[in-house]
Amino acid sequence: MARSRTAPEYGTTLLPQPDWALFLDIDGTLIEHADHPEGVSIPTDLPDLLARLQLALDGAVALVSGRTIDWMDHRFAPTRLAASGQHGAEVRLAPDAPSVPIPLPKWRKPLEQALDEVLAAWPGVFVEHKPLALAVHFRAVPQFGEAIMDKVMEIGTGIDGGVEFLKGKCVIEVRQAGRNKGTAVEQLMNSALFTGRRPVFLGDDVTDEDGFRAVRAAGGLALAVGSRPTDQADFRLASPGEVRRWLTDLPNALERVNS
Repeated sequence: MARSRTAPEYGTTLLPQPDWALFLDIDGTLIEHADHPEGVSIPTDLPDLLARLQLALDGAVALVSGRTIDWMDHRFAPTRLAASGQHGAEVRLAPDAPSVPIPLPKWRKPLEQALDEVLAAWPGVFVEHKPLALAVHFRAVPQFGEAIMDKVMEIGTGIDGGVEFLKGKCVIEVRQAGRNKGTAVEQLMNSALFTGRRPVFLGDDVTDEDGFRAVRAAGGLALAVGSRPTDQADFRLASPGEVRRWLTDLPNALERVNS
């Protein structure tokens, strides 16, 4: 199947290679979205699948998500992977390495208080309090999305000009500028587990575009999940269920390639 920068096709006959480094978004990619960030369902066999992928690729598998690394460790236990959390704000270069976060931004506390007060006017809006970022979810009231995002940007810019806004599917995240999934991939690719490998990034949202660009710049592949338009992906998978099925066959496919 040919590479395409404008219309990646559904399905893929792409054969995995032993030199791949796999970077996986979580929500909307490995698992289905939920109205509330803590309402997601983790398939019971997913931690074991991640462990098998880790073994098949000599450890070169990382979770790259807006979730915190602590959340990943708890929800995918006992499997522990290299990871980046909070859209690049924290990185763990190997499963047994420490998580390294950026310093707590000065705008964090005042913005947290302001958003909690103002957004209470919209029932169904949920502010997710991450250690290094704030995510405002409005999946329950998408009809108010534009007004909510405008208000979040107005408040955030008024508190600190150094904040950055990341719009996703029914969510807007406020974070420190200069960190994203692309910078996380670059950090991981310079570490011992991943260096010299071909990066492959799977993601479903606009927040994953930085990751797509980073792997393509390094000669890798970007796999989009779902129907969101993108001109960065090489291939497309229809849903998290299809992603899991494709990943389930990946270790066996690697054995066939090596045989």
